[in-house]
Amino acid sequence: MRYYRSTDLNAIYDLARRSLREKYNPTIFIELPPYWPQGLIVLEEMDRIVGFIFGIMISNIEARILMLAVSQERRGQGLGTLLSEQFFMECSKKGARVVSLEVRVSNTSALKFYQRRGFSISDRFTHYYSDGEDGYQLQLFL
Repeated sequence: MRYYRSTDLNAIYDLARRSLREKYNPTIFIELPPYWPQGLIVLEEMDRIVGFIFGIMISNIEARILMLAVSQERRGQGLGTLLSEQFFMECSKKGARVVSLEVRVSNTSALKFYQRRGFSISDRFTHYYSDGEDGYQLQLFL
């Protein structure tokens, strides 16, 4: 596990594109990491990125997870847990007391994953995603 490097851009973007339904502009991986380099953590295995978590600080006390992705063949093996635990440690170092994120209403596996880590639903946003699907906002108090 390590922090993102600019040379990871293609591999990270490809993993996000394959793993997440929402489509992101790859410039997000160029523009946001300089504001909090510890907020983009990658999991590398034999020179191949198999997972990452990407978050930002949105205030002095709140961090937001933008993306968490694990390659299809490595899901269910605890890598998402490893990445999220490392992210929570980085949040604590930065002074965050709350972590928030959004999840598609239909993404029951992600919802269960985050609820097992202590997140709870704090809101529901109608037509939140680009395809019109609603999203849940989840929060975790550190």
